[in-house]
Amino acid sequence: MSCDNVEGFTLVTADSSFVRADSKENPDLFWALRGGGGNFGVVIEFELKLHPLTAVVLAEGLSPEANIRPLLEYWRDFMAEAPVDLKWNIDLRLAPHTKKAPLELCGRPVASNSLIWTGDPEAGRPYLERALSMCSKDSVRTKIVSFLNLQTMADSDFPHGRRYYTKSGYFNYLDDGTINRVLEAVATIPSSETQIELAYLGGAAARVALTETAFGDRSAPFIINLLANWSEVSADAGNISWIRGLFNRLRPAMKPGVYINFMSGDEQDRVPEAYQERWDRMVTVKSHYDPNNFFRLNQNVPPRKLAAQRS
Repeated sequence: MSCDNVEGFTLVTADSSFVRADSKENPDLFWALRGGGGNFGVVIEFELKLHPLTAVVLAEGLSPEANIRPLLEYWRDFMAEAPVDLKWNIDLRLAPHTKKAPLELCGRPVASNSLIWTGDPEAGRPYLERALSMCSKDSVRTKIVSFLNLQTMADSDFPHGRRYYTKSGYFNYLDDGTINRVLEAVATIPSSETQIELAYLGGAAARVALTETAFGDRSAPFIINLLANWSEVSADAGNISWIRGLFNRLRPAMKPGVYINFMSGDEQDRVPEAYQERWDRMVTVKSHYDPNNFFRLNQNVPPRKLAAQRS
C-alpha cells in the first residue's frame, strides 16, 4: 500500500506550524499519518520509497452471469496462493453499453475482471489466461500500460457531479452464503454504474506488522466494497437504501473493521472500528496536534477533550 512506502512527511498543523514526521522525528505522528487520513494537518511534502516499475500488464474481461458463481469460488481459493505480482479485482455490475462489452451482455449482470501483473509478462501469462478463461472471449483485452497511466485510468468512472454512496467490510473467507447474497443483489442493482467490488488484500500488505502503521486491519484477506453511483437527486433514496440493505445482509459474515477510504459521511460511528486497538493511540496523537479538531471534515478522530464531552 502507498502508506507503507512513505518514509517522511512535512505538514502544516492546525496552529500553522511546519512539522516534520518520520521514523526518528515525531515518530508517533509518522505512525498516525500512515492510515489516519487528514486528521492531523495538511501534508505539503511526501518522502517516498520507490520501486523500479515502469510498466505493467493489464488484462480485463467480462464474465457472463452464468459464470459468476464458479468464478468467485475459484478466485477466493486461488488468491491465497497467488504470486505477489498478481492483483485481481472483480466488480459485479451491469455490463455497460460500450464497445468493450459484447452486445449480448450489455445491461446484464456480469463480473468485470481487472488484473494487473507487475512481473515478467511471459511469467504472468498462465495466470492471466486462467483467470480470464471464464470471460466472454469478445470482452477480453490484454495490454502493457505505463504505471503512471494506470493511476488515472479509472478517473472517468467517478466524475464530479454524480452522486455516490459507499459501504465496506472485511471477510476472513467468502463462504457460500456470502456469494449467494452478492449474486442475489447484483440482479437488483438500481443503477448501471453501481458496483460490488471484491478485492484481495494479502500479499505485500499483509507482511507489514500490525503495529507499524495506523492503517486498520491487515489480517482479513478479503474486502467487499459496495459502490453506488447514480446521477439524479430523485434516485437518492432508492440507491442509498439498496446499499444499506445489502450491507446489512452481508454484515453478519464480516469481521470487525472497515477500510477507511470506503466509508460514507454517515458512518462516523464506525471510525473507531476502522482502527480498533489503535484507537487510543490515534486519539492521543490527534489531541496533541489538533486539540480543537480543526481538521474534522474526514473520517474523524476527535481529540480527547471533545470525545469526553460527547460521551
